[in-house]
Amino acid sequence: MSHASQHTMPHHSVAILIIGNEVLSGRTREANAWFAAKTLFDVGCKLSEVAIVPDIHEQIVFTLKRLHQNYDAVITSGGIGPTHDDITMQAVSDAFDVPLLEHADTIKVMTDFYGEDALTEGRRRMARLPHGAKPIICEQSICPGALINNVYVFAGVPHIFASQLESVLGSFSTGKAFHRTEIEANLPESSFARELSDIQAQYADIEIGSYPGRCGNKPTGKICISGTDKTKIEHVKQQIETMLKDKQKT
Repeated sequence: MSHASQHTMPHHSVAILIIGNEVLSGRTREANAWFAAKTLFDVGCKLSEVAIVPDIHEQIVFTLKRLHQNYDAVITSGGIGPTHDDITMQAVSDAFDVPLLEHADTIKVMTDFYGEDALTEGRRRMARLPHGAKPIICEQSICPGALINNVYVFAGVPHIFASQLESVLGSFSTGKAFHRTEIEANLPESSFARELSDIQAQYADIEIGSYPGRCGNKPTGKICISGTDKTKIEHVKQQIETMLKDKQKT
């Protein structure tokens, strides 16, 4: 488990900041926000925003400050490797106005693992953390992420990102997991839009979404119902199914 737990109350709202030119250029298909969204959903935490910025220091700092102020927690993804374009740790340090320093315990772990002669400048670069941050240790990497204030700094490599999130998932578990169910809706959305809106208006704590698949003469789609109350979700599902059957008869 991580040494990074600074919070006694679970986070309810989370934003993810994806950092990297490779995502914005289309070289890399972003996967970490999707993985985090479904993982957090399962423990009752809401992913409220995904922001993507290039490897530009000022944009990382500006966006991080905004997200930090607006949400319970922020997860960053990418830019903590050994090369010149890995600037996330410095940007996080500057966002909180603290120095970026080599972390002595991490240097020791890396020295023991690689050997002193193999502790290159690039590897030492990955042992730097914002002053006051706690290292986030995971099973998939010897190089740590970091937790400072309410910001979790993770790697961009998907299997490392997933492992780092798993190591701190307890800080996001609200004890009220979200659940979802889906209904096939082989009708044009326009034919049931008003009725679906009326049903949604009855249940403030249930989220109903309509997602068309194929349009035209043979429409397909799904209606998704989610929330924390499984009994209420099932009741809403039955209400929507009845409404759809009535629509198919007309």
